[in-house]
Amino acid sequence: MTGRERILTVLNHRIPDRIPTCEWVLNPHVMEKVCGVKDDIDFVAKMDMDGIAIGLDSKNERLDERHIKDEWGITRVTYDEYPNPVGNPIKDMEDFNNYTPPEPLTPYRFDRIKKALDTFGKERCVIARVRDVFSQPRDLMGYENFLMSFYEDPDLADALMAMSADYSIRICDGLVELGIEVIVVGDDIANNGSLLLSPAMYREYVYPHFARLVGHAKKLGLKVIKHSDGDLRAVVEDLVKSGIDCLDPIDERGNMFMDELKKQYGDRIAFKGNVDCVETLVSKPVEAVRAETARCMLKGGIDGGLIISSSNSIHSGISPINYRAFLDAVKEFGNYPLDIPLLERIAGAA
Repeated sequence: MTGRERILTVLNHRIPDRIPTCEWVLNPHVMEKVCGVKDDIDFVAKMDMDGIAIGLDSKNERLDERHIKDEWGITRVTYDEYPNPVGNPIKDMEDFNNYTPPEPLTPYRFDRIKKALDTFGKERCVIARVRDVFSQPRDLMGYENFLMSFYEDPDLADALMAMSADYSIRICDGLVELGIEVIVVGDDIANNGSLLLSPAMYREYVYPHFARLVGHAKKLGLKVIKHSDGDLRAVVEDLVKSGIDCLDPIDERGNMFMDELKKQYGDRIAFKGNVDCVETLVSKPVEAVRAETARCMLKGGIDGGLIISSSNSIHSGISPINYRAFLDAVKEFGNYPLDIPLLERIAGAA
């Protein structure tokens, strides 16, 4: 099977020839230390990974050495990996009423995605990263202000989420025209202790916009992977009912456990994750990496249904030795039919 076929097979609830792997983010310095390349397209090809996640392109204004202003008018500080928002253009409804979002279907928006599609053709699964309905408003207002708006100005929160859903819906239209088959909608709606909103508020305010976006993507024929760190247990049923095909990353630090969720929802969705990228892939011995990879396969990979990956991303703190050990382990003992006794021995070795 090709990598594309493996990932689509998992998302279609069938068993591939091998458990596939892909990551949302690949740090260039880690990639370079693993195999000598810093570009994620080159890395995925060289390491024979099954899929690659590519975000949308934006034309940013450079403000100084550390800061940019993106097309949404958000000022971001640029560190090694994540351009964190530090300046937010919307404070109230007046700001919103005077605000115009960027054009979603401008041709350069999809340049990197086109490059990946041209490079990989049907060999690997090119997954487009699409913003959900929570993260764009969060960045437009600032995290605290957006969360407070649910209490102080719910009409503003609703308007921002509606605008974000409309934007991402148009993005999905453009992606389908390019030939994209899978998207990941990425918003963290929880921390390790709970949702960022009460479950009732999530269902009342956020979920209708999320479900509208997912429903549109599904009508277009897209497979949808939902990403959120943290403890999602209060709304997993809602997320599944929205029509998603896969949930990621099944965050054990947020009391989410692959074997329990697979038992409950494995006939309805697939799962992606969840080898720990806080400790295991950062600083533990290689034997521990192999053991956790085997445990993840046992919990989520029996009878298919698993795209194995880190528990979030390959960030700058990841050990190149450990990540290479993980990739090697996937090919060594991730083939179907899974050798359960072998996996159990490896899982118990560290």
